[in-house]
Amino acid sequence: MITCTVFNPCLDVTYSLDEFQSGTTYKDVVSQQVPAGKGINVARAVRTLGEDVCIVALLPEENYQRFGHYFDTMGIKARLFSFPGNVRVNATVCESSNAKVSHISSAGSEVPYAVQADFLKFIKRRIRKNDRWALCGSLPAAHDPDTYQTVIAMLRKRGAFSLLDARGEALRRGIRARPDVIKPNFDEFQEYFGEEIKGIRHIALKGKRFGDRGIRYAFISLGADGMIAIHGNDCLLCSVPPISPVDTVGCGDAVVAGILVGMQRNLSFDEICRLAVACGVSNALHTGAGVIRIDDIERLKKDIYIESV
Repeated sequence: MITCTVFNPCLDVTYSLDEFQSGTTYKDVVSQQVPAGKGINVARAVRTLGEDVCIVALLPEENYQRFGHYFDTMGIKARLFSFPGNVRVNATVCESSNAKVSHISSAGSEVPYAVQADFLKFIKRRIRKNDRWALCGSLPAAHDPDTYQTVIAMLRKRGAFSLLDARGEALRRGIRARPDVIKPNFDEFQEYFGEEIKGIRHIALKGKRFGDRGIRYAFISLGADGMIAIHGNDCLLCSVPPISPVDTVGCGDAVVAGILVGMQRNLSFDEICRLAVACGVSNALHTGAGVIRIDDIERLKKDIYIESV
């Protein structure tokens, strides 16, 4: 089973306009509202790829019914731990005339320490040997920064697999627990090392340090430049075909879904990379985070160029 944790869910609201100008009132705008958060986006893409997936989420109780209904509709299993409050709301504006995409991300509510501790116990009761867990996204305001480190340690102790996709202190501390996989984007990768990193070979050189720290796989997403993937002595540059993106929100989450599904299916390293990158590109061709299409992926996999670095 693939399981995605969600510590900081949100509602994603996407507005589609011809062109956006500040200070202007727009009426009857085409919009879309969907439950989101990196773990939810990953789960959505995993389900599209045809694998069973479960969400384990810390969810404000005012949104419990809406999120639960959405997961049922998507065929996603859910184990929801509720506490008082509302989820945060993120807004995206997509402009068709110039292909610009603007994002506004709101802060979430603080989660009481007792709720944090109870949710960790809730997670622990659901860990099964050989399950694959994705720990993705930001933590709520004032949340214990050791949270991902604690969960990874629990997973390792029980023989479960862990993938970490976080940034800043959550990434830094999580890495100390030696997750099986990390998936930073370039900005997160550069922030982790605290220095300017220039060029593919410099990225590869730095990325190989994760292997020295006990991390089996490192996937560094580079946006339109593709991805660097490192496993043991293998270091692959995965280049993407040129596209006209519609919405880049959630591309990294789609990549994570491809990694998890590729590993679940015991694909070779380069096949995992090809699937993951194709998922990310497919996401960019559609509106909505974690929204991918199988026909896109089968076509795109053939156009992804992989070379050793």
